Amino acid sequence: MSALPAEEPVNPYRTQPGGGPRTVTQLRAALTAASTADREEFEAQLGELDLDNPEEYGALVRMWRHRLVMRTRPEILAAVAASTDPAARRWTSDEILGADGHQEASR
Repeated sequence: MSALPAEEPVNPYRTQPGGGPRTVTQLRAALTAASTADREEFEAQLGELDLDNPEEYGALVRMWRHRLVMRTRPEILAAVAASTDPAARRWTSDEILGADGHQEASR
């Protein structure tokens, strides 16, 4: 009998593989719901792509999926709001990364 592989914890600050819009139509709809200005900017950039450069197309889609996550995830919106709160606790890089420059496991 084999053990099931351990699931990696979901990082709410990263785009998850298979998560979010899966087609350009879905991405357009999600961008429209989040911000019409973002949708217009996406369309303008999409319209300028070289059809013979699939890497450029993939990079644009990844960028806009990431931007959508940044604009719609509650955890990220809360972190941004907290970062502008003058009473919020401030962390030093040593506290975040540890004195040796590596991220502490307890965080």
